Amino acid sequence: MLMDLIIMVALFGLVIGSVLAGLARGQRVPRERRPENEHLGTIQGAFLGLLGLLLGFAFAGAMARFVDRQDRLASEANAIKAAFDRAELLPDPAEYRANLSAYARERLALFHEQNSTAAEKVEQRLDTHYHAALGAAITSAIRSPQFALLIIPGVEAIDNELSARNAITRRHLPTEFIFVMIACSCVAMYSIGFGVGIAERRSVGTAIALACLVATTIFVTLDFDRPQNGLIRLDPSPLEDVARQLAPFATAEEPPVADLRPTPHPPMPRQRFTYH
Repeated sequence: MLMDLIIMVALFGLVIGSVLAGLARGQRVPRERRPENEHLGTIQGAFLGLLGLLLGFAFAGAMARFVDRQDRLASEANAIKAAFDRAELLPDPAEYRANLSAYARERLALFHEQNSTAAEKVEQRLDTHYHAALGAAITSAIRSPQFALLIIPGVEAIDNELSARNAITRRHLPTEFIFVMIACSCVAMYSIGFGVGIAERRSVGTAIALACLVATTIFVTLDFDRPQNGLIRLDPSPLEDVARQLAPFATAEEPPVADLRPTPHPPMPRQRFTYH
C-alpha cells in the first residue's frame, strides 16, 4: 500500500510539475518573441495524439490481462472442485479428499500472502498436498483401473491451471514502454503548460485538470497490470468458495509435511512465481 501511494504521488508530481514548468517558461517569454498560436497548437496536437495512442494501448492491454487473470482464478477453483467431486469414484477417498481440502486452503493462503519468505513456505505445503493427492489418486486408480482416466487427469488439471495462472501473472507492460509513456506524458503536459503560459487569457485550472486526468490514467493502468500488490485487486471469491466447501473434509490433525509426500512420486522442483 505504501509503495502504491509513493508511485501515485510521484506520477502526479511529475505530470503536474511538467505543466507548471511549462507554464512558468511560457510566462517568461517576451511578448514579441512568443510563437504563433497555430504553430504551437500543431505541436500540442501531435504530442497529445501520441500520448492518447500510448495510453489507449496500455490501458486496453492491462485491462485485458486483468480480466484474463480473474478468469484463470475461477478456472483454477473449478478444477479443484471438479477433482474433488470425482472422489466419489474412489474406493477409499478419505486421504484424497483431505489433501485436496488442504490444497484449497493453502492456495487461498498463498493468494493473500505478500511476504516472499512466508509465501515460499506456503508454496511448499501447497506442492506437498498436491503430490499427496496425486499419489492417493494413483493408488486408488491401481485398485480400480476403470476410473484411472477420470481421477488422475482431474488432479493433474489443478497443476495445469496453476501453471497457466503463473504464465498470465508474468505478463506485464515492458519497463521501457512505461518510461516512454511517462516521458511522453511529461513532454505533452509541458507543451500544454507552455501554451497556457504564453496565452493572453490563461486556463491554468483546465491544464492542471488535464494533467491530473493523465496521471490518474497512468496509475490505474499500472495498477491493473499488477493486481496482486496494487489498490485494484483480483476477487478471491472463487478460491474462498471452494476452500469453504472442502473445509469439512479436512482431517482434524494433519500429518507433518514430510509424511504427506508419497514416496513413489516425489515432487518435481517448481520455479517460484507470484501466485496471486
